[in-house]
Amino acid sequence: GVKRKQTGETDRENCDHGANNNAGCAVKESPSSFGAKLNDAGGTVMAVEWRSAGIRMWQFARSAVPSDITGKKPNPSTWGTAAADFPSTDCDIGSHFKNNSIIVNIDLCGDLVYGSWDKSGCPGTCKEVVANQPDSFKTAFWEFGSFEVYQST
Repeated sequence: GVKRKQTGETDRENCDHGANNNAGCAVKESPSSFGAKLNDAGGTVMAVEWRSAGIRMWQFARSAVPSDITGKKPNPSTWGTAAADFPSTDCDIGSHFKNNSIIVNIDLCGDLVYGSWDKSGCPGTCKEVVANQPDSFKTAFWEFGSFEVYQST
């Protein structure tokens, strides 16, 4: 395969929606890039660059957001190595990626959980815990400051 230029670790390489039960391709970042550690750090700014050469994603700590982003004139060439890099190899990015949507989902008992619940040592089923312990999920929510889209000139 093509060498990805990224700081994250490639988890799955096959991006075909028909493979791996529609799991797609994935990149793992550090444990501080999600969950409680991310919340404790005040959140993050995520940036995606979508171009014919591929799709790249960066994640910036609140204390390290590049000034070109805060100045509303993003310049990805100055951001360093991306967290995730999906280069266009056998995939024509322009014909396969269009009219995209951002889907936010807290799937409390989804496929990821079902794959590990039985080995977790937790009592009962995931559905029982969700139904009977609502206080456990007080901090399970998303909060967005904004979504901004820019096009190169």
